[in-house]
Amino acid sequence: MPKEIPSRFVPSEVEARWQGEWERAGCFRAPDTPSGPRFAMVLPPPNVTGVLTLGHILGDTVMDVLARWHRMRGDAVLWLPGVDHAGLSTQVAVRRHLAKGKVRLEDLPKEEVLRQIGEWKEAREATIRDQTRLAGFSVDWSRYRYTMDPGSLRATREVFVRLYRDGLIYRGERIVNWDPKMRTAVSDLEVVHREEETDLLFLQYPWADGSPGGLVVATVRPETIFGDTAVAVHPDDPRHREAVGRSVRVPLTGRAVPVIADSGIDPEFGNGALKVTPRHDLLDHEIAKRHPEVVIPPSIFDESARLVGELVPARFQGLYRDRARAQVTEALREGGFLTRTQRYRHRVAHSERSDDVIEPSLSMQWFVRIAALAPPVSEAVRTGAIRFHPDRWTLTFHRWMENLEDWCISRQVTWGHPIPVQYCEDCAMEVVSVEPSVSCPRCHGSRLRADPDVLDAWFTSWLWPFVTLGWPEATADLERYYPTDVLVTGRDIMFFWVARMMMAGYRFTGRRPFEHVYFTGMLRDETGRKLSKHLGNSPEPLDLIRDRGADALRFSLVHPNPVDQDGPFTSSTLDGGRNFLTKLWNLGRFLLGHLPDGAAGPSGPPPLDGASALENRWILSRWRENATAVDEALDGFEFTNAATVLHGFVWHDLADRYVEMAKDALQGARGELARREAREVLQFVFDRTLRQLHPFVPHVTEELWHALPHEGTLLAVSSWPRPEEAPLDRPALATMEIVLDGIRSLRSLRTELATPASDLPMARFRPSRPEAARALESQSSVIMRLGRVASLTVLPDGVAAPAGYASSVTPHAEFFLERPTVAAVEPGGLARERRKLLELLEKTRRSLSDPGFRSRAPPHVVAEAEEKASELAERIRKIDGNLAPARQETP
Repeated sequence: MPKEIPSRFVPSEVEARWQGEWERAGCFRAPDTPSGPRFAMVLPPPNVTGVLTLGHILGDTVMDVLARWHRMRGDAVLWLPGVDHAGLSTQVAVRRHLAKGKVRLEDLPKEEVLRQIGEWKEAREATIRDQTRLAGFSVDWSRYRYTMDPGSLRATREVFVRLYRDGLIYRGERIVNWDPKMRTAVSDLEVVHREEETDLLFLQYPWADGSPGGLVVATVRPETIFGDTAVAVHPDDPRHREAVGRSVRVPLTGRAVPVIADSGIDPEFGNGALKVTPRHDLLDHEIAKRHPEVVIPPSIFDESARLVGELVPARFQGLYRDRARAQVTEALREGGFLTRTQRYRHRVAHSERSDDVIEPSLSMQWFVRIAALAPPVSEAVRTGAIRFHPDRWTLTFHRWMENLEDWCISRQVTWGHPIPVQYCEDCAMEVVSVEPSVSCPRCHGSRLRADPDVLDAWFTSWLWPFVTLGWPEATADLERYYPTDVLVTGRDIMFFWVARMMMAGYRFTGRRPFEHVYFTGMLRDETGRKLSKHLGNSPEPLDLIRDRGADALRFSLVHPNPVDQDGPFTSSTLDGGRNFLTKLWNLGRFLLGHLPDGAAGPSGPPPLDGASALENRWILSRWRENATAVDEALDGFEFTNAATVLHGFVWHDLADRYVEMAKDALQGARGELARREAREVLQFVFDRTLRQLHPFVPHVTEELWHALPHEGTLLAVSSWPRPEEAPLDRPALATMEIVLDGIRSLRSLRTELATPASDLPMARFRPSRPEAARALESQSSVIMRLGRVASLTVLPDGVAAPAGYASSVTPHAEFFLERPTVAAVEPGGLARERRKLLELLEKTRRSLSDPGFRSRAPPHVVAEAEEKASELAERIRKIDGNLAPARQETP
């Protein structure tokens, strides 16, 4: 056992050492043949596009709390890590990287593109693994997986083939989100919408029969006019009722198109008439499908969004969208078709990958009939077989599951899983197989051409909970650790990943992939903006770990802001985490300084009786109450509540109250028996508190645990404390509450009176009931010492309040404190104290008046702020009362 604990906790000297010890001891490797309860999670695989962000660290911290907690409870724990190849996202990242060196990815041969992406992936994957280790996350590295490893490749192809043969995967034309810069379809998740201002053009489409006038149509996309095949109005719009059934000519082309009525039209937009361009707008395409007279024209854009095709006049051929928009607008003006323009704000879709404006495009792609997979998922959530935490997301989930569009799973990029389809050039058969075929099964021809596209990366990651355990093989891990227990992720991918994993789980294993889904909130800066690398307001996790330590970062992510709500993460948040570790460290040093050589680890608390010191009986009861609260919070996925209970117990109950009360006993002032009892109580409580804190701050707790007498080899695999290890002494709790009330009152009066620190004024009290009198009299020495008063005597009923004393009333007694003589002639101290309290009151009231604070903060935090405001206002009122006599006596 070390003879001393260093005066300062230096994370860099502690954390890496324990990470190595845990790995060498194999603490986190899940048993191959688990006995008893088991607990399994898969780590949501981070993309190799970059490295872990603070958002990743937040979710991983929650998972590590769960993994370490269950491991200490004796469960066989599997926490399986891995990374995601992230298809399009990674290719975009490499494309940008090469562009910095004036190299165009599109100019490279396929083999060189794959080599560049492979090098990028290896470098980022190594950094991600380092970040995971340095944060202290207890994953099972022996079961590490990658979404493009051989097992994932085979499983992905197997799923495609099964769904294709079941009629749930098909190839067809649908409107997709087309990224012209990347020249591929992208998912809805990869699309971001921004408010932008542009010109809304009002164009007159002349009547096809030559009648005067025409129908005025409003549009923000004049360049798509060459793809118009109809004009639509709302059937109930009286302005255009007579136009329905007639035809108009498309400006600049002369083509006649019908005027139709459709309820999908918004009569409030523009003039109430909509140009229908079926190949480049989802609504227009749906309208065209509802009206047989509306034709689907050839495409007017190529894959880079340049005007092409037989419908486009020669002078506009080859123009990119933006340039085409300007030139077409000018041609419409010159032709007399443009009647007026107005500025218009609307939401514009951009590709998150390239930032280019999305071009809705009717394209031949591969799709999954996702709605057919939904029923067992909806039923599982409805019956509680799968539960969301917080529960408020359940309704959102059900609403989304009501209207499911087919899922586009093909991508026109190089990096990804090849679509397992070949086309026979002799008989045109689609050959779909897990292993590539060498001949056509129908005509036996050998001229087979592979589909050039790759699969959406989500098509692999939706299999993650069971593919990582060996599916489609019937492996031992799949039998023992599937279904998993908990998934921790962000709510932004509830539908694109979570729901699809549930669908895949029921479809391919017949079982749920997990029982609980926990959604973390989003981290924001002081101004409420989401932490983002694009905004430059998201610090690098590795920098924070090097500067503050992994434990400080971990604790500040779960306390004080609720993990499941959006909230601020600032340098002051980190300061709070580091300050807490310093308090814990100093408690460990204090305890070690009072232990004799050869002291054994605490197997339990010392036996106490009614003659034992009140503070000893009280702290054991408080620990038991808090241990129960921590267990209940973790059971209910209330991670911030658990951290708050532990923080309050360490900071207030243990350090501020118990240690101060027991300090004289620990120093031997009450005799050897009292010293031993206090020492053993503190040793037990601190040991068990380290165990409870270990899932949150594993490094500092492991270090302190080893610096003190202990039982076992590593705290990481020690047993989780049971509340019933300590007695519950309710009379001690009630008595101590009266004592603490007295200490708080006297300290508050000292502050209000600006009593100099060196002064020990006299104090008196008038109890409200006999048990309060007994408690205050029996513990008067403790109250005097911690309340900083020279004496504490009872004021009998009927005796008037003493002159020259200030008073404070509580539910247990009225307390009186002698006024310092200096305050009568020098009220400056009170005035300074009043200014300080007023600043605190104004700050608290500002928080309470902020709707964001009340909606984000948990109820107990709001209640504490309201109570604090009331207390501050009352203290200011009392100071004003104390200042009044001084003002009157001042000449």
